[in-house]
Amino acid sequence: MSVHSGILYWIWLQQSLGYGSNKLPKILSKVKSIEDFYHSGLSFWISLSIFTKGEIFRLSKNLDESKSIYEKCCSLGYKVISYESEKFPDILRKISDPPCVLYVNGSLSVLSTKCISIVGSREATIYGTSMANEIAKDLSKLGITIVSGCAFGIDSAAHNGAIDSKGKTIGVMACGMDYPYLVKNLALRERISNFGALISEYPPGYQIQKFNFPVRNRIISGLSSGTLVIEAGKRSGAVITANIAAEQGRDVYVVPVRFESYLSEGVNSLIEDGAKVITCANDIVNESFKFSIEKTNKKEASRNKKVEIPQEFKEILDKMGNEKIHINDLKILTGLPIYKLSVVLSKMELKNLVIQLPGKFYKSNVEKF
Repeated sequence: MSVHSGILYWIWLQQSLGYGSNKLPKILSKVKSIEDFYHSGLSFWISLSIFTKGEIFRLSKNLDESKSIYEKCCSLGYKVISYESEKFPDILRKISDPPCVLYVNGSLSVLSTKCISIVGSREATIYGTSMANEIAKDLSKLGITIVSGCAFGIDSAAHNGAIDSKGKTIGVMACGMDYPYLVKNLALRERISNFGALISEYPPGYQIQKFNFPVRNRIISGLSSGTLVIEAGKRSGAVITANIAAEQGRDVYVVPVRFESYLSEGVNSLIEDGAKVITCANDIVNESFKFSIEKTNKKEASRNKKVEIPQEFKEILDKMGNEKIHINDLKILTGLPIYKLSVVLSKMELKNLVIQLPGKFYKSNVEKF
Protein backbone atom coordinates (compact mmCIF):
# COMPACT_ATOMS: atom_id res chain seq x y z
CA MET A 1 0.00 0.00 0.00
CA SER A 2 2.92 2.37 0.45
CA VAL A 3 3.26 2.92 -3.30
CA HIS A 4 -0.27 4.30 -3.36
CA SER A 5 -0.15 6.13 -0.05
CA GLY A 6 -0.54 9.52 -1.79
CA ILE A 7 -4.01 8.68 -3.06
CA LEU A 8 -5.06 7.56 0.42
CA TYR A 9 -4.72 11.10 1.75
CA TRP A 10 -6.97 12.39 -1.01
CA ILE A 11 -9.60 9.73 -0.33
CA TRP A 12 -9.38 10.62 3.37
CA LEU A 13 -9.93 14.30 2.56
CA GLN A 14 -12.94 13.64 0.36
CA GLN A 15 -14.51 11.41 3.01
CA SER A 16 -13.84 14.11 5.61
CA LEU A 17 -15.21 17.08 3.66
CA GLY A 18 -18.12 15.25 2.10
CA TYR A 19 -19.24 15.56 -1.51
CA GLY A 20 -19.59 18.88 -3.30
CA SER A 21 -17.46 20.80 -0.80
CA ASN A 22 -15.89 24.07 -1.96
CA LYS A 23 -13.12 23.96 0.66
CA LEU A 24 -10.40 22.19 -1.32
CA PRO A 25 -9.06 25.37 -3.00
CA LYS A 26 -8.87 27.05 0.44
CA ILE A 27 -6.94 24.10 1.86
CA LEU A 28 -4.50 24.02 -1.03
CA SER A 29 -3.75 27.72 -0.52
CA LYS A 30 -2.56 26.95 3.02
CA VAL A 31 -0.46 23.78 2.63
CA LYS A 32 2.18 22.31 0.34
CA SER A 33 0.46 18.94 0.04
CA ILE A 34 -2.55 17.01 1.31
CA GLU A 35 -0.17 14.71 3.16
CA ASP A 36 1.19 17.74 5.03
CA PHE A 37 -2.38 18.78 5.75
CA TYR A 38 -3.16 15.33 7.18
CA HIS A 39 -0.16 15.52 9.53
CA SER A 40 -0.70 19.18 10.50
CA GLY A 41 -3.19 18.13 13.14
CA LEU A 42 -6.18 19.40 15.07
CA SER A 43 -4.84 22.80 16.15
CA PHE A 44 -3.99 23.76 12.59
CA TRP A 45 -7.34 22.62 11.22
CA ILE A 46 -9.23 24.62 13.83
CA SER A 47 -7.05 27.68 13.19
CA LEU A 48 -8.24 27.82 9.57
CA SER A 49 -11.79 28.54 10.81
CA ILE A 50 -13.43 26.94 7.78
CA PHE A 51 -14.49 23.53 9.07
CA THR A 52 -17.64 22.40 10.84
CA LYS A 53 -17.46 20.24 13.97
CA GLY A 54 -18.46 17.23 11.90
CA GLU A 55 -15.67 17.88 9.41
CA ILE A 56 -13.13 18.28 12.22
CA PHE A 57 -14.27 14.96 13.67
CA ARG A 58 -13.84 13.20 10.33
CA LEU A 59 -10.48 14.86 9.69
CA SER A 60 -9.30 13.35 12.97
CA LYS A 61 -9.76 9.80 11.66
CA ASN A 62 -6.83 7.72 10.38
CA LEU A 63 -6.39 6.26 6.91
CA ASP A 64 -8.04 2.90 7.59
CA GLU A 65 -11.26 3.79 5.76
CA SER A 66 -9.25 5.15 2.82
CA LYS A 67 -7.28 1.91 2.61
CA SER A 68 -10.49 -0.10 2.63
CA ILE A 69 -11.99 2.03 -0.17
CA TYR A 70 -8.82 1.78 -2.24
CA GLU A 71 -8.61 -2.00 -1.83
CA LYS A 72 -12.28 -2.33 -2.86
CA CYS A 73 -11.55 -0.30 -6.00
CA CYS A 74 -8.60 -2.54 -6.84
CA SER A 75 -10.76 -5.66 -6.44
CA LEU A 76 -13.44 -4.19 -8.74
CA GLY A 77 -10.92 -2.99 -11.33
CA TYR A 78 -11.66 0.69 -10.75
CA LYS A 79 -9.01 3.38 -11.10
CA VAL A 80 -8.72 6.20 -8.56
CA ILE A 81 -7.34 9.59 -9.57
CA SER A 82 -6.83 12.59 -7.33
CA TYR A 83 -7.17 16.30 -7.99
CA GLU A 84 -3.37 16.57 -8.30
CA SER A 85 -3.06 13.70 -10.81
CA GLU A 86 -2.07 14.56 -14.37
CA LYS A 87 -4.96 12.34 -15.45
CA PHE A 88 -7.48 14.52 -13.62
CA PRO A 89 -9.37 16.65 -16.21
CA ASP A 90 -8.02 20.19 -16.11
CA ILE A 91 -11.41 21.73 -16.99
CA LEU A 92 -12.94 20.07 -13.90
CA ARG A 93 -10.04 21.17 -11.71
CA LYS A 94 -10.98 24.79 -12.41
CA ILE A 95 -14.50 24.74 -10.94
CA SER A 96 -15.04 26.26 -7.50
CA ASP A 97 -15.93 22.94 -5.86
CA PRO A 98 -13.91 20.20 -7.57
CA PRO A 99 -13.96 16.63 -6.22
CA CYS A 100 -10.85 15.47 -4.37
CA VAL A 101 -10.91 12.11 -6.15
CA LEU A 102 -12.72 10.41 -9.00
CA TYR A 103 -13.40 6.70 -9.19
CA VAL A 104 -13.18 5.55 -12.81
CA ASN A 105 -14.32 2.42 -14.63
CA GLY A 106 -12.96 2.68 -18.14
CA SER A 107 -10.58 5.00 -19.97
CA LEU A 108 -8.69 7.74 -18.15
CA SER A 109 -7.66 9.52 -21.34
CA VAL A 110 -11.30 10.20 -22.30
CA LEU A 111 -11.59 12.51 -19.28
CA SER A 112 -9.29 15.04 -20.92
CA THR A 113 -11.07 15.18 -24.29
CA LYS A 114 -13.36 17.95 -25.52
CA CYS A 115 -16.79 17.32 -24.00
CA ILE A 116 -20.39 18.44 -24.32
CA SER A 117 -22.99 17.32 -21.78
CA ILE A 118 -26.50 16.40 -22.90
CA VAL A 119 -29.21 16.18 -20.25
CA GLY A 120 -32.99 16.20 -20.05
CA SER A 121 -36.12 14.45 -18.90
CA ARG A 122 -36.34 10.76 -18.04
CA GLU A 123 -39.88 10.91 -19.45
CA ALA A 124 -38.69 12.20 -22.79
CA THR A 125 -40.82 12.10 -25.92
CA ILE A 126 -39.85 10.30 -29.11
CA TYR A 127 -38.89 13.71 -30.51
CA GLY A 128 -36.65 14.44 -27.54
CA THR A 129 -34.83 11.11 -27.56
CA SER A 130 -34.40 11.33 -31.34
CA MET A 131 -32.84 14.78 -31.06
CA ALA A 132 -30.54 13.68 -28.22
CA ASN A 133 -29.45 10.60 -30.15
CA GLU A 134 -28.91 12.46 -33.43
CA ILE A 135 -26.99 15.38 -31.91
CA ALA A 136 -24.84 13.02 -29.81
CA LYS A 137 -24.01 10.99 -32.93
CA ASP A 138 -23.05 14.05 -34.94
CA LEU A 139 -20.93 15.53 -32.15
CA SER A 140 -19.19 12.18 -31.65
CA LYS A 141 -18.29 11.99 -35.32
CA LEU A 142 -16.48 15.31 -34.83
CA GLY A 143 -14.42 13.84 -31.98
CA ILE A 144 -16.42 15.39 -29.14
CA THR A 145 -17.13 13.27 -26.06
CA ILE A 146 -20.71 13.12 -24.77
CA VAL A 147 -21.24 13.46 -21.01
CA SER A 148 -24.48 12.56 -19.25
CA GLY A 149 -25.92 10.95 -16.12
CA CYS A 150 -26.73 7.34 -17.12
CA ALA A 151 -30.49 7.76 -16.47
CA PHE A 152 -33.43 6.80 -18.68
CA GLY A 153 -34.77 9.10 -21.39
CA ILE A 154 -32.50 11.83 -22.74
CA ASP A 155 -29.39 10.57 -20.88
CA SER A 156 -29.66 7.07 -22.36
CA ALA A 157 -30.37 8.42 -25.85
CA ALA A 158 -27.28 10.65 -25.71
CA HIS A 159 -24.97 7.89 -24.41
CA ASN A 160 -26.26 5.43 -27.00
CA GLY A 161 -25.93 7.97 -29.79
CA ALA A 162 -22.25 8.42 -28.99
CA ILE A 163 -21.65 4.68 -28.74
CA ASP A 164 -23.56 3.85 -31.92
CA SER A 165 -21.38 6.26 -33.87
CA LYS A 166 -18.26 4.67 -32.34
CA GLY A 167 -17.60 7.83 -30.35
CA LYS A 168 -16.71 8.35 -26.70
CA THR A 169 -19.00 8.98 -23.77
CA ILE A 170 -18.72 9.59 -20.02
CA GLY A 171 -21.40 8.59 -17.54
CA VAL A 172 -21.36 10.42 -14.21
CA MET A 173 -22.96 8.47 -11.37
CA ALA A 174 -24.69 9.89 -8.29
CA CYS A 175 -23.75 6.83 -6.23
CA GLY A 176 -21.01 4.20 -6.06
CA MET A 177 -20.47 2.70 -9.51
CA ASP A 178 -21.20 -0.79 -8.19
CA TYR A 179 -24.46 0.22 -6.51
CA PRO A 180 -27.48 -1.40 -8.26
CA TYR A 181 -29.29 1.82 -9.16
CA LEU A 182 -31.53 1.78 -12.25
CA VAL A 183 -30.92 -1.94 -12.73
CA LYS A 184 -32.52 -1.86 -16.20
CA ASN A 185 -29.68 0.44 -17.29
CA LEU A 186 -26.85 -1.84 -16.11
CA ALA A 187 -26.17 -2.92 -19.69
CA LEU A 188 -25.82 0.73 -20.73
CA ARG A 189 -23.35 1.36 -17.90
CA GLU A 190 -21.23 -1.51 -19.18
CA ARG A 191 -21.32 -0.09 -22.70
CA ILE A 192 -20.29 3.33 -21.39
CA SER A 193 -17.28 1.88 -19.54
CA ASN A 194 -16.26 0.07 -22.75
CA PHE A 195 -16.64 3.13 -24.98
CA GLY A 196 -15.38 5.77 -22.59
CA ALA A 197 -15.68 5.91 -18.81
CA LEU A 198 -18.11 5.54 -15.97
CA ILE A 199 -17.09 7.87 -13.15
CA SER A 200 -18.19 8.92 -9.67
CA GLU A 201 -16.87 10.89 -6.72
CA TYR A 202 -18.76 8.45 -4.49
CA PRO A 203 -16.82 5.33 -3.38
CA PRO A 204 -17.91 1.76 -4.14
CA GLY A 205 -21.01 0.75 -2.23
CA TYR A 206 -22.24 4.32 -1.68
CA GLN A 207 -26.03 4.28 -1.91
CA ILE A 208 -28.18 6.61 -3.93
CA GLN A 209 -29.76 9.52 -2.07
CA LYS A 210 -31.93 12.32 -3.42
CA PHE A 211 -29.47 15.10 -2.59
CA ASN A 212 -26.67 13.29 -4.46
CA PHE A 213 -28.04 14.36 -7.82
CA PRO A 214 -27.55 18.16 -7.69
CA VAL A 215 -24.10 17.53 -6.18
CA ARG A 216 -23.27 15.13 -9.02
CA ASN A 217 -24.57 17.53 -11.66
CA ARG A 218 -21.71 20.01 -11.10
CA ILE A 219 -19.36 17.31 -12.43
CA ILE A 220 -21.48 16.69 -15.53
CA SER A 221 -21.36 20.40 -16.41
CA GLY A 222 -17.84 20.86 -15.05
CA LEU A 223 -16.37 18.32 -17.48
CA SER A 224 -17.95 20.06 -20.46
CA SER A 225 -17.46 23.18 -22.53
CA GLY A 226 -21.22 23.43 -22.82
CA THR A 227 -24.43 21.79 -21.60
CA LEU A 228 -27.37 20.99 -23.87
CA VAL A 229 -30.84 20.57 -22.36
CA ILE A 230 -33.44 18.62 -24.34
CA GLU A 231 -36.91 18.55 -22.75
CA ALA A 232 -37.07 19.44 -19.06
CA GLY A 233 -39.58 20.39 -16.40
CA LYS A 234 -39.16 23.75 -14.70
CA ARG A 235 -37.59 22.32 -11.50
CA SER A 236 -35.85 19.36 -13.10
CA GLY A 237 -32.32 18.13 -12.56
CA ALA A 238 -31.52 19.11 -16.15
CA VAL A 239 -32.35 22.75 -15.40
CA ILE A 240 -30.23 22.55 -12.23
CA THR A 241 -27.33 21.22 -14.33
CA ALA A 242 -27.77 24.05 -16.85
CA ASN A 243 -27.82 26.68 -14.11
CA ILE A 244 -24.66 25.21 -12.59
CA ALA A 245 -23.05 25.25 -16.04
CA ALA A 246 -23.87 28.95 -16.39
CA GLU A 247 -22.35 29.64 -12.96
CA GLN A 248 -19.24 27.79 -14.07
CA GLY A 249 -18.96 30.05 -17.10
CA ARG A 250 -19.96 27.33 -19.57
CA ASP A 251 -22.26 27.65 -22.57
CA VAL A 252 -25.88 26.55 -22.13
CA TYR A 253 -27.93 25.31 -25.08
CA VAL A 254 -31.51 24.15 -25.53
CA VAL A 255 -33.48 22.42 -28.25
CA PRO A 256 -36.89 24.09 -28.88
CA VAL A 257 -39.87 22.19 -27.46
CA ARG A 258 -43.59 22.47 -28.24
CA PHE A 259 -44.84 25.30 -26.06
CA GLU A 260 -47.90 23.42 -24.77
CA SER A 261 -45.80 20.55 -23.38
CA TYR A 262 -44.83 20.63 -19.69
CA LEU A 263 -41.38 19.56 -20.86
CA SER A 264 -41.08 23.02 -22.43
CA GLU A 265 -41.26 24.80 -19.07
CA GLY A 266 -37.65 24.24 -18.09
CA VAL A 267 -36.42 24.85 -21.62
CA ASN A 268 -38.30 28.14 -21.96
CA SER A 269 -37.10 29.36 -18.57
CA LEU A 270 -33.53 28.71 -19.71
CA ILE A 271 -34.16 30.60 -22.95
CA GLU A 272 -35.39 33.57 -20.94
CA ASP A 273 -32.16 33.40 -18.90
CA GLY A 274 -30.06 33.58 -22.06
CA ALA A 275 -29.59 29.96 -23.16
CA LYS A 276 -28.79 29.57 -26.83
CA VAL A 277 -31.32 27.77 -29.01
CA ILE A 278 -29.83 25.14 -31.30
CA THR A 279 -31.26 22.69 -33.79
CA CYS A 280 -28.22 20.61 -34.73
CA ALA A 281 -24.73 19.61 -33.59
CA ASN A 282 -23.07 22.16 -35.85
CA ASP A 283 -24.68 25.01 -33.91
CA ILE A 284 -22.88 23.78 -30.77
CA VAL A 285 -19.57 23.25 -32.53
CA ASN A 286 -19.61 26.80 -33.90
CA GLU A 287 -20.18 28.20 -30.39
CA SER A 288 -18.23 26.00 -27.97
CA PHE A 289 -15.33 24.88 -30.18
CA LYS A 290 -14.39 27.96 -32.14
CA PHE A 291 -11.55 27.77 -34.65
CA SER A 292 -10.14 31.29 -34.53
CA ILE A 293 -8.86 31.44 -38.13
CA GLU A 294 -12.11 30.08 -39.58
CA LYS A 295 -14.22 32.39 -37.43
CA THR A 296 -12.12 35.41 -38.34
CA ASN A 297 -12.44 34.61 -42.03
CA LYS A 298 -16.21 34.22 -41.70
CA LYS A 299 -16.52 37.54 -39.90
CA GLU A 300 -14.38 39.27 -42.53
CA ALA A 301 -16.46 37.73 -45.30
CA SER A 302 -19.66 38.87 -43.64
CA ARG A 303 -18.40 42.44 -43.64
CA ASN A 304 -17.47 42.42 -47.33
CA LYS A 305 -20.35 40.37 -48.72
CA LYS A 306 -23.99 41.34 -48.82
CA VAL A 307 -25.87 38.75 -46.78
CA GLU A 308 -29.26 37.46 -47.91
CA ILE A 309 -31.46 37.98 -44.86
CA PRO A 310 -34.76 36.10 -44.45
CA GLN A 311 -37.82 38.33 -44.19
CA GLU A 312 -38.54 37.08 -40.65
CA PHE A 313 -35.14 38.37 -39.52
CA LYS A 314 -35.44 41.63 -41.48
CA GLU A 315 -38.59 42.55 -39.59
CA ILE A 316 -36.86 42.12 -36.25
CA LEU A 317 -33.73 43.98 -37.37
CA ASP A 318 -35.95 46.84 -38.53
CA LYS A 319 -37.55 47.04 -35.06
CA MET A 320 -34.14 46.94 -33.37
CA GLY A 321 -32.67 49.92 -35.15
CA ASN A 322 -29.01 50.76 -34.61
CA GLU A 323 -28.98 50.95 -30.80
CA LYS A 324 -28.96 48.13 -28.25
CA ILE A 325 -32.41 47.08 -27.13
CA HIS A 326 -33.70 44.95 -24.26
CA ILE A 327 -35.51 41.73 -25.18
CA ASN A 328 -38.63 42.86 -23.30
CA ASP A 329 -38.81 46.07 -25.34
CA LEU A 330 -38.28 44.10 -28.52
CA LYS A 331 -41.08 41.75 -27.47
CA ILE A 332 -43.47 44.74 -27.29
CA LEU A 333 -42.33 46.09 -30.66
CA THR A 334 -42.61 42.77 -32.49
CA GLY A 335 -45.66 41.38 -30.69
CA LEU A 336 -43.93 37.98 -30.40
CA PRO A 337 -44.13 35.84 -27.23
CA ILE A 338 -40.86 35.86 -25.33
CA TYR A 339 -40.08 32.20 -26.03
CA LYS A 340 -40.60 32.61 -29.79
CA LEU A 341 -38.59 35.82 -29.87
CA SER A 342 -35.75 34.15 -27.96
CA VAL A 343 -35.66 31.30 -30.49
CA VAL A 344 -35.50 33.72 -33.43
CA LEU A 345 -32.82 35.88 -31.77
CA SER A 346 -30.73 32.80 -31.05
CA LYS A 347 -30.92 31.78 -34.71
CA MET A 348 -29.95 35.32 -35.74
CA GLU A 349 -27.03 35.26 -33.32
CA LEU A 350 -25.78 32.00 -34.83
CA LYS A 351 -25.89 33.68 -38.26
CA ASN A 352 -23.94 36.64 -36.85
CA LEU A 353 -26.84 39.01 -37.55
CA VAL A 354 -27.21 40.20 -33.96
CA ILE A 355 -24.99 40.34 -30.89
CA GLN A 356 -26.26 39.43 -27.44
CA LEU A 357 -25.05 41.85 -24.77
CA PRO A 358 -25.10 41.44 -20.96
CA GLY A 359 -28.49 41.89 -19.29
CA LYS A 360 -30.53 40.40 -22.17
CA PHE A 361 -29.80 43.33 -24.49
CA TYR A 362 -29.33 42.78 -28.22
CA LYS A 363 -27.76 44.85 -30.98
CA SER A 364 -27.86 44.54 -34.76
CA ASN A 365 -24.62 43.33 -36.34
CA VAL A 366 -25.43 44.17 -39.97
CA GLU A 367 -25.51 47.31 -42.06
CA LYS A 368 -28.93 48.70 -43.00
CA PHE A 369 -30.43 46.38 -45.64
